[in-house]
Amino acid sequence: MDTEAFERQPQTWRNEDSPDNDDNNGAPLSRQKSSAGGFGERTGNAVDYDEAMSQYEEMRRELTKQSTINAQGGGGDVEKGGAERFDLTDYLSGIDRRQNAESFQPKHLGLVVKNLTVKGLGADAEWIPTLATVAEKTFKFWEWGRKMGHDRTILNDINLYCKPGQMVLVLGRPGAGCTTLLRVMADMRKGFTAVEGDVKYGGIEATEFGKVYKGEVCYNQEEDINYPTLTAKQTLSFALRLKTPGKRLEGESGKNFMGNMIYMLGNMLGLTKQMDTMVGNEFVRGLSGGERKRLTIAEQMTTGSCINCWDCSTRGLDAASALDYIRSLRIMTDILKKTTVATLYQASDNIFNLFDNTMVLYEGHCIYFGPVLQAKPYFESLGFFCPSRKSTPDFLTGISNMQEREYRPGFEDKVPVTPAEFETAYKNSEIYKQMMAGMAEYENEVQQSRPDVAFRQAVEEAHSKRAGKRSPFTASAYQQIKALTIRQFQLIYGDKGALVSRFGGVVVKGIIMASVFFKMPHAASGLFSRGGFLFFSLTFNSLISQSELATFMQGRGVLEKHKSFSLYRPAFFYIAQVAADIPLAFIQVIIFQLCVYFIAGLDTTAGQYFTYLINLVFINLCMNGFFRMFGSFSPNFFLASQASSTILIAMLIYSGYLIGYNHMHPWLMWIYWINPMAYSFKAIISNEVHGNYFPCEGEGNYVPVGPSYTDIAYRACSVVGAEPGAAAVYGDDYLKAKFGYNTWERWIDFVAVVLFFFLFTVVTALSMEYLSVGSGGGSQIKVYKRNRAPTEDAAALAEKRANRPQDKLEAVSDGTTFSWQHIDYTVPVKGGHRQLLNDVGGIVRPGHLTALMGSSGAGKTTLLDVLSQRKTIGKIEGRMYMNSEKLFSDFERITGYCEQMDVHNPNATVREALKFSAYLRQPASVSKQEKDAYVEQIIELLEMENIGDALIGTASSNKGISVEERKRLTIGVELVAKPKLLFLDEPTSGLDAQSSFNIIRFIRKLADAGWPVLCTIHQPSATLFSYFDHILLLVRGGRTAYHGEIGEDSKAMIHYFESNGASKCSPSANPAEYILEVVGAGTAGVAQADWAEIWANSQNAKDLQEELETIHNEVDQNLNRKPSNYSLNFFQQCMLVYKRMNVSYWRSPSYNVGRLIKVCFVALLSGFSFWKLGDAGYDMENRLFCIFCTLIMANSLIVLVQPRFMEERQWFRREHASKYYGWMPFALSCVAVEMPYIWIFDALFMFCFYWTAGLQNTSDRVGYFFLLFGTFLGFSISFGLLIAAFSTTPTMAAVINPFFSSILILFAGIMQAPDAMPYFWRSWMYWLDPYHYLIEGFVVNELDGFKVNCRDEDLLSYRPPPGQNCEEYSREFFELGGPGYIREESLNSTELCEYCPYNYGDDFYSRLGWTFDNRYRDWGVLLAFWVFNTFAFMFFVWLFRKPRR
Repeated sequence: MDTEAFERQPQTWRNEDSPDNDDNNGAPLSRQKSSAGGFGERTGNAVDYDEAMSQYEEMRRELTKQSTINAQGGGGDVEKGGAERFDLTDYLSGIDRRQNAESFQPKHLGLVVKNLTVKGLGADAEWIPTLATVAEKTFKFWEWGRKMGHDRTILNDINLYCKPGQMVLVLGRPGAGCTTLLRVMADMRKGFTAVEGDVKYGGIEATEFGKVYKGEVCYNQEEDINYPTLTAKQTLSFALRLKTPGKRLEGESGKNFMGNMIYMLGNMLGLTKQMDTMVGNEFVRGLSGGERKRLTIAEQMTTGSCINCWDCSTRGLDAASALDYIRSLRIMTDILKKTTVATLYQASDNIFNLFDNTMVLYEGHCIYFGPVLQAKPYFESLGFFCPSRKSTPDFLTGISNMQEREYRPGFEDKVPVTPAEFETAYKNSEIYKQMMAGMAEYENEVQQSRPDVAFRQAVEEAHSKRAGKRSPFTASAYQQIKALTIRQFQLIYGDKGALVSRFGGVVVKGIIMASVFFKMPHAASGLFSRGGFLFFSLTFNSLISQSELATFMQGRGVLEKHKSFSLYRPAFFYIAQVAADIPLAFIQVIIFQLCVYFIAGLDTTAGQYFTYLINLVFINLCMNGFFRMFGSFSPNFFLASQASSTILIAMLIYSGYLIGYNHMHPWLMWIYWINPMAYSFKAIISNEVHGNYFPCEGEGNYVPVGPSYTDIAYRACSVVGAEPGAAAVYGDDYLKAKFGYNTWERWIDFVAVVLFFFLFTVVTALSMEYLSVGSGGGSQIKVYKRNRAPTEDAAALAEKRANRPQDKLEAVSDGTTFSWQHIDYTVPVKGGHRQLLNDVGGIVRPGHLTALMGSSGAGKTTLLDVLSQRKTIGKIEGRMYMNSEKLFSDFERITGYCEQMDVHNPNATVREALKFSAYLRQPASVSKQEKDAYVEQIIELLEMENIGDALIGTASSNKGISVEERKRLTIGVELVAKPKLLFLDEPTSGLDAQSSFNIIRFIRKLADAGWPVLCTIHQPSATLFSYFDHILLLVRGGRTAYHGEIGEDSKAMIHYFESNGASKCSPSANPAEYILEVVGAGTAGVAQADWAEIWANSQNAKDLQEELETIHNEVDQNLNRKPSNYSLNFFQQCMLVYKRMNVSYWRSPSYNVGRLIKVCFVALLSGFSFWKLGDAGYDMENRLFCIFCTLIMANSLIVLVQPRFMEERQWFRREHASKYYGWMPFALSCVAVEMPYIWIFDALFMFCFYWTAGLQNTSDRVGYFFLLFGTFLGFSISFGLLIAAFSTTPTMAAVINPFFSSILILFAGIMQAPDAMPYFWRSWMYWLDPYHYLIEGFVVNELDGFKVNCRDEDLLSYRPPPGQNCEEYSREFFELGGPGYIREESLNSTELCEYCPYNYGDDFYSRLGWTFDNRYRDWGVLLAFWVFNTFAFMFFVWLFRKPRR
């Protein structure tokens, strides 16, 4: 909606016969009220503009009143209204005077498209990607960067114009190029290989318009993309904050403007009562599908754009709501002089007649562009015939379908056939010449009147004061960031579950972590623990940041949409996220620090406390930016997650803890210098130990140890950095000797982290501003199996279809009768319960095709869900019987349910999906050949021959089948199962008229063959509606308005309503629209009576109840059959499900190749970082820490497998609900499909890591490493699957992951030695940690029997007493079992004893309580954990096998 709604009021509406026809007062409306005045498809039910405008003016009067009150300082709530009413005439004259005084400029731009040709990638551009094709592309280096395949022409030489105040309807079958035309007109050219021709906006070139005035042309896409956790009001308020004009009516504040707009949009689109409802999606309960669509429409109207492109925006709306919406568009276009272009499927004549011009596309060729009233006569003049009940849009769309065309007698061989012939015929017609002359005339008018001058001034005036005058954004930078920050906090607060789990996890993990390091001794022995604690606190806060990646990627679709609306700079979107991060980071770190700081026993001076705090805050912010930076670079979550987690591993290795700065190899040391975690670790450990002395007294703090070693002067501190005989080690000296750190650099290190934070922020903001790596744009690209792309052109295929004999369906021998009675359904809501279905009863018999109709929100889908046994929440009451029997466990399998959401495995082809359904659902007695033959029959019937071997893909990406083809596939997978009873939820939603006709005609054939069918339908034409024989009509509240026969020409149904007081139905009316109008469907509909009450008291209802009672009395309530749940046995299910999943994995190179590259990268990085480990003392720790790197890699494998499983679970739940197969075959397949990848990754890791790190090269040690590491990979992946199985969303799993990963690493015995842990944890948690057994197995396998030769920096030096040499003085220590040895050169020294703490590797690990004898026990325990994870995973698959619905 434009701000001009309030700035420039329209002239009063006048009929053609108005005496005042002065041009200065505005041209009269070029629509006449229909003489038919009924509810017709063709001539009846035309829009009554006087009535429409009276409704509009009533709303205008209310807004005027509010505006006037607010202008006078009255304020008030717009929606509450007031007692005072104003006369419209006074209002209009007052507004007119104010407009003239305030000199508002109009934004009236038309649209001119000349010689537009658009090309995209052809079907041979690429094959279905697999692991093999990736390998092939990698090795064929000579083809790198070369364009493959051929371009296909999507649009060919299109010419179109649309003046301000006009509406153009673009018609065409799916694939004709309608969406592409709208996208190019909206300056969304991404994804096309070539765009040729001119597009001008009121004389302004597309290049300038797209740069400066981008937000003035908006495209509304078919799919609804919104934030599910915002309310409808929050969604609209956000857009309005950014589109509130700088120049408004005098006295109207920005707040009042927003309130008025929300009030108007809410009333116009029927959303007033839903304003405080969450938007919702498939996981979050919220608005219904129709309400969500209307919200998407409302959001675009807030932009105030003068040119609007609406792509199938009536999809999901019932006929009445669709008509109301298009009426609103008509009114807005006329009054506000907007330029409106729309594509619609299944438009009725009522809707069609609201447009000025129409364009008909046929495979990218324009075969008609001209006035709507001349379209039908034009094609009839070519020789085509339009049946009497067929709507004009259906007729025009059907022209491009050879099977649907009908010819006038004698014209069969004279009419054009191919798209090129149609285009030639049109270009030779008088209409074409008239339209081209009209276009030239309009272009001359534009050149002379220069509407762009007023437009440019209007846009400048609409800008806020501080917004750049050449900026495409209305709001200033501050206003954009403010609005985005408010929305960011709303998003955070809206997802309370994630917020609670985030901070709750911090508390739990913090307390557990601190208790493991409980009161670390302030002595030399506590220094190792302090290093482990500080490194772990750093790692913990970094891993929490990893969960931000999933949330960040999920918001990309909304960002792309808002980017096209020019609501805000994408860079500011990220800055707002950072602004919201800062208080959350402080809260998180404060909570964490309060939980750990004092329990762990860190230094309690205020300076050190707050230094630790500020360091953790900034490393948290810095790592948030790090992960989001990869998200901004990557096209999908898998690539972002793989890349970021791989670099994270490098950062952890080079943080300075795992490899000391002074032991890093020079070829990879640069990683340390560009690593914020290294600077942060250095800062917090320097902060902790700087200026402190750590005593070298007490057990474990000095050597040698024994009864006679009591004099401090003749002992050495047990850590490096202390002088011989020193009583304590100075913290600064320890850091210098151990890590090579200078503590005076700690604030420089902090500044470095802050600078990295700013660097990541700037880079991410710039990449979001200038990179466009998300999905969207371009045309839908079909991807086929290798060499299986279709070779027939569309014309040849259409001819083949036309000549194909029509097969009759085999009649059903045992017909099915399904009945339901007294169905009530209530759901829990905040503050109580809500009843969605109220005493609904009905029956479908063999051969019945029953339409289930009603307005949006009446409960149609809810009833289907209840009847098909899909509901899992709420309370269902009532009776349901099939063939006079109770429903048994096989009910879902023997019935088909086509749901509204098209959920399919994107990695399968169309034919594979159909075969999978047929194999698993048709009886086992039917042979594979028969099932295959039936699948081919369904493919032909649904006209999917061209896409049989095409990848299904996803709706959000550009690769795969289209939305319309996906809908046909949804129906196909149910039909191939040969169900006894068929439920269909909106089977024609999103389809063009011919596809809808084919579907309904086929369903009619099913009914005629004996199938009972219950089908919801939103916008049926009279032709489609005539195929139904019964109807169940619901009204709001889930109550029945009518159930029974429709009758020939709908007479029975119409008679019922007319006899009960409804208005008369015109003979030429569409009965479906008539009944919806009568019961008050639509956004502005008002019921003519309480039809639910009338039905309840009618004879029809009593007869139905008697019949249902008779059925109930016939039912044997004690009958208890036990049919098989599934068609195939367990092993057959397992084979088919495993085979399908194996193919799915094989076709997921972004997942598996990414994992493979990561495994190799981490292996090489670790191998070269710990290159050829020696036998020095410090190499013992390095051998331990090189294994630790694998633990971090496991975390990334856990993170990656989870969204992959959740994708598989989506279609599993749909298939399991239809009893394709049980939960066990699915769970087993999820585990089994990973097996070959696990052992391949194992071999690659060992090959890249084992010998580069210089580990022991004997066969038993190498073999054990391979066995243990492979088992560890299996454990990691099964653990990731386990977490995913009880998580509802990837975000939830991402929040949970750090908790478990942290706990497993914490208790493994690496960061804190087992004997240093409190007894509580040491006694059970240490033994329950699988990482403990992994690390022990690795370390003892590597270090057992390994001879240690200490270097100078490893040695601890102490002086022997006078009169003794080192060998004599140390003898007692070694006799008591002391580890290590005295260096041979100092054995006879009387000055300084050089002590090496380890003689063999056994000395290193024996102090941890580990032994080589436990090597295979450790492997066995780890294997047991893998098995346990698998069983636990299977349990949760079973527990959550059904979604909440």
